[in-house]
Amino acid sequence: MFVIQLISLLLTAQLVVVNSSCSSKLESSLFDDLIGMMLKLKGTEHRGLGKEMKQKETPAFSVYRDAPQSLSPSTIVKFNRVWTNNLKGYDVTTGIFTAPMAGLYHFSAVVMSESGKSLFLHLWHNDSKMTGSFITGDGYKTGTFDVVLNVKKRDRIYIRCRNNTSQKIYSDSDNYSTFSGYLIA
Repeated sequence: MFVIQLISLLLTAQLVVVNSSCSSKLESSLFDDLIGMMLKLKGTEHRGLGKEMKQKETPAFSVYRDAPQSLSPSTIVKFNRVWTNNLKGYDVTTGIFTAPMAGLYHFSAVVMSESGKSLFLHLWHNDSKMTGSFITGDGYKTGTFDVVLNVKKRDRIYIRCRNNTSQKIYSDSDNYSTFSGYLIA
C-alpha cells in the first residue's frame, strides 16, 4: 500500500519526505524500481505502447528547393535538398515520400510562384488528389499545404503540377519552397 501511495504522489508531482528504517541499499533499490515504473507509466500515456519512439525511429522529413523547377503538366515537384530525412522516406530523385510505417501524419509545404506568374499545384496521397494551392497575381507569391492524413505503410505523398498546364516553381539559395511531413501517432 505504501508503494502505491508513493507512486501516486510521485506521478502527481507532490513532494513527500518519508522516514523509514530500511537500509540505504534497499531504499536505493526501491527508489530505482519506482522511477522505472513511473517512466513506463509515463510512456504509455503518450504512445499507448509502453515505450516512446526515439528520434531516429520517427518517420520525418523536411526538404527544400534551392533553384527553380519547370513543371510540365502532371510533373511532381522535386525538392532537391534535405534538412531531415529520418528512415529515408523522402526520395529526392522522385519527389515522393513513401511512408516507412503506418500512422497519422502531418504534411505541410510552402511553394513560391515566379514573379507575376500563376502556380497551381496539388498534394497527392497515392493516386488521390487531397488538396490544392492556387497562386496568382503580381510579384512573387507563396501558397501553402497543411493536412493531416491517415497513411498506410508504403503509401506515397507528393506535390504535383496541375494536369493541364506547364508552370514553374520558384526558389533560390534562400529556400523559398519547402515540404515537410512527420508521424504524429
